[in-house]
Amino acid sequence: MRGWILALDSGEAMRIGRTERALKHAGIASEIIDSGEELAARLRSAGEPVLLIEAGGWFVESDVLSPIPKSATGRPLIALGAVRHSSHASHPSHLRAEQWRDALQKHGGDFDRAGNPPPPACTYLEPAAAQHLGAFLEWETSTPTAWHRLFTAREFRKVHLPALDVHEFAGMRVLQVITSIQLGGAERVTLDLAHELSRQGVAVAVAALGRPTREAFPEPPDFYDLSRTPCEAVARGEAIANAARDFGADLIHAHLITADEAREIRARNLPLAMTLHNMPEGWPAGIEGEAIPAGLILTCSRAVEERVMTRPVRTVWNGIEPATTAGVGIRARFGWRAEDFVILAIANPRRQKRLDRLPAILAQLQNRIVPRRARLLIAGAPALGSADAEQAAALLTAAIESSPARNDIAWPGALHEISDVLATGDVLLSVSAHEGLSLAHLEALAAGLRIVATDVGGTSEIAAQSSAITLLPVDAADSAFVDALEKASRISHERISSLPPSFTRHEMAARTRWLYPRVLTRRNSKPDGLWLITNNFSTGGAQSSARRLLLGLAQRGVKVRAAVVEEHPSHPTPGRSALMNAGIAVLAVPPPDVLDAQDAAARVLAAIDADRPRAVLFWNLIPVFKVLLADALLDVPVFDVSPGEMYFTSLTRYFANPRAGLPYRTPAEYGALLAGVVVKYAAESGRAAATLGAPVHVIRNGVAPDEISPIIRRDGPLMIGSAARLSPDKRIGDLLDAARIAAPRLPPFTLRIAGGPERGFESHAHELRARARGLPVEWCGELADTRDFLSGLDLFVMISEPSGCPNASLEAMAAGVPVIATDVGGANEQIINDVNGLLTSRRDPQALANAIAKLANDSALRESFAKAGRERIRSEFSLDRMLDAYSRMCGVA
Repeated sequence: MRGWILALDSGEAMRIGRTERALKHAGIASEIIDSGEELAARLRSAGEPVLLIEAGGWFVESDVLSPIPKSATGRPLIALGAVRHSSHASHPSHLRAEQWRDALQKHGGDFDRAGNPPPPACTYLEPAAAQHLGAFLEWETSTPTAWHRLFTAREFRKVHLPALDVHEFAGMRVLQVITSIQLGGAERVTLDLAHELSRQGVAVAVAALGRPTREAFPEPPDFYDLSRTPCEAVARGEAIANAARDFGADLIHAHLITADEAREIRARNLPLAMTLHNMPEGWPAGIEGEAIPAGLILTCSRAVEERVMTRPVRTVWNGIEPATTAGVGIRARFGWRAEDFVILAIANPRRQKRLDRLPAILAQLQNRIVPRRARLLIAGAPALGSADAEQAAALLTAAIESSPARNDIAWPGALHEISDVLATGDVLLSVSAHEGLSLAHLEALAAGLRIVATDVGGTSEIAAQSSAITLLPVDAADSAFVDALEKASRISHERISSLPPSFTRHEMAARTRWLYPRVLTRRNSKPDGLWLITNNFSTGGAQSSARRLLLGLAQRGVKVRAAVVEEHPSHPTPGRSALMNAGIAVLAVPPPDVLDAQDAAARVLAAIDADRPRAVLFWNLIPVFKVLLADALLDVPVFDVSPGEMYFTSLTRYFANPRAGLPYRTPAEYGALLAGVVVKYAAESGRAAATLGAPVHVIRNGVAPDEISPIIRRDGPLMIGSAARLSPDKRIGDLLDAARIAAPRLPPFTLRIAGGPERGFESHAHELRARARGLPVEWCGELADTRDFLSGLDLFVMISEPSGCPNASLEAMAAGVPVIATDVGGANEQIINDVNGLLTSRRDPQALANAIAKLANDSALRESFAKAGRERIRSEFSLDRMLDAYSRMCGVA
């Protein structure tokens, strides 16, 4: 018997693994069928029994599947597996399970005379039945009709077989694995993730490998207690695999496990993500930064990520759920007054916390804040059986007993109501030698406290988004902490939450959910060609270059596809239509005003996962999409094309208010995700390198010299032209002013301006028309093709700002039209002044007028420039040169 996993929908790809593992454990070899055509053909030629199971299903019974006997009736057998409800709290009931329950109660599993059974998720077909189904699938227009014909055929025996019953779940299923659920930061993150991910549609169970060594959190709804498993890696790996199979997990997300345990999980073909909750000094046994055995490493802070050499690695900041109600202060329990200055230390004793320093700091502070009295409340308990914790607790006890301020120190151990502790204090003090990213810091900010802390781990990442934290060097003397605490004691402030949005439980879970598919992405196909992601394919210079690149590479036999994020899927621009008409696939996701950027980016990623490229190009893409996609494309080289003035401006604007939860807060942090950056002119490479830190490639735009026929001169007025969208940065107003200044020195002329109003700048277009009154101006509107426009010109003027390697001037040169350009961006790399055109200073209408008058009155000079311009296109700006450069960079040559 062969097992065929039906993955006929692209959304099922992430769920295949759980079904493969279920079949393997049942003793059935499996194959994946991902198209209806393939399924029909395979069924038609079936010569042995076939088990069809939908991707995402897993058997209710986890035993090896026994051979299925033939029917006593002698008819070919169709055995059906029911869809069953699950006892797991995170596995809700659904319609198909209800249908199967009702059908079995009514018919008892004999479907020979019961008509159609409910849609099965698992079906056993003897060869004759398989062949008939294959024929029906080929003949019928719908799959349900084909199954109906099979189920109503009298020549087959149709029964329910409990051994084939399955659970199914349309979403992702994750088994969180933790050493125990005792009170602690990593344990709380694990349980918070389980809770919040469930709210976000991910089914989550928690497995604990050991018993708590201090007080524990309550068990979550879906909990696997594996503490009776022998404390060795092989046994734990097997126990985790059994729990994962029972739960139907797609992946394991592990916390605090050892390297040996991680290897045992991977050895059982289980996708594994691991979170590192601390700096290397606190990593579990065998975990080294260079070779961590996981499909994806997650770190609680950028500081931890920087210490990890294994790839891929991504940061997911810790997050908390702020208390909905304020705590009740417990000063009275210790006999403290309302006006006392209470310092909090919330930490379970470990040597890294250096809690034994706190009594001396408190003693020094006492005389500095008179008449107030300084107090210290330490909340936390050592883990039993931990030599490190016992030593830290002993040092703290000795420091308290020897301190002159010992009567002002309370250490009641672990306190359940952390909100009451926070309501008691005025400031949180942390003198840790190293941290991952402290939950106590987040809780204090949410409670409106100020914080004095060492600048370790992710603390600076929190401080960058909150002014309530005072950072001190890790080796700061006690006196430095005293100074900071004294200053804090004199600052009066309201207790209003200052928790940055990036550090909430919701954002932590949402980012984790965003990254999980990266662990599950299947890598069966060989990467081929490239994807180009852009905003849209509307008229414009950058869009023209993108279309030329895609069409040119396709003509060379390179597989290219594209995606747009600002075009409505059902309303393609002419540029997108032209690409699709040329056979180039273009995915259009709903624009940002319809669909959130992360959801839209997820659709692009799903398409890239299903059709893997050798490289991805971002082409003038909205910054939030760049960051989201570069973050998720873990093993595909990403190149950001066309930095320029507008590019840097948009990046600055984005990083002034970056998306919450994404740990990239500067252009350089984004640049670290890139394989390279493409600039369109050499002078820009230095700025791109300094801003992004990624390798820089200079690839000029290119056009085909023969793409536009040379101008055929004709009689009539002198035709001066320009092509640009009507927006302030295109400086059309400067051209109108120059034309008015030059008009007395010109022969009869017409100024032709091609380009429609930029969206949002319609009023500017009206202003330009008013400004042009009295001049012989023709407004040509937006053009799908500039060839006819250029063929009627004697002179082209390029004055746009900012400007990288403008296509409008290249197209004019290719057409044999002499060009005047303002010396902006890469214009001086296209035009050699007085050789193939004229360059003038920017925003100088008088200089521009002089250049126009010079060329307008010298036909021989225009002819000379036209010839030299076409030659420069051939030698430096040809389409072939551009295609060659991108092919080499992307590895598709």
